[in-house]
Amino acid sequence: MNGPGPGPDLRLRKQATLIAMAGTALVIGAVDASFGLPSAQDGLRLAITVLGNIALLLIGFHWLNLDARELVIRRPLWLDVCIVLFAAIFVPYYLYKTRPQPRRLPAIASFFALVVGCMLATAIGAALTLQLTGTMATP
Repeated sequence: MNGPGPGPDLRLRKQATLIAMAGTALVIGAVDASFGLPSAQDGLRLAITVLGNIALLLIGFHWLNLDARELVIRRPLWLDVCIVLFAAIFVPYYLYKTRPQPRRLPAIASFFALVVGCMLATAIGAALTLQLTGTMATP
């Protein structure tokens, strides 16, 4: 006997993946602020930032795989490579090609809202960490 259809379960997993992205962005900001590395250690700070961004990219790519499964489509390999290298261009391209006309613009706008949301979550994570550790300057 088969379980429930792929629709609702995949939608819930896609939602959980988006929540994981926001949580990861929050943690990235907290980790960056907690290290509070001076400019002499820019290499370590860059490594932490790159690792955090790779984590966000992997989580986002997982969402794209869930989306493709939900829509029952298969992305070509060239598109996967382009999404990894140039996400800001090729994720909207993927969303444009896989959505019907009335759902294209909201999907693309949601992607850019997610990018801004992750940036804000990173800033909030950093601010909370600095505030909790007492290292944030108060006006």
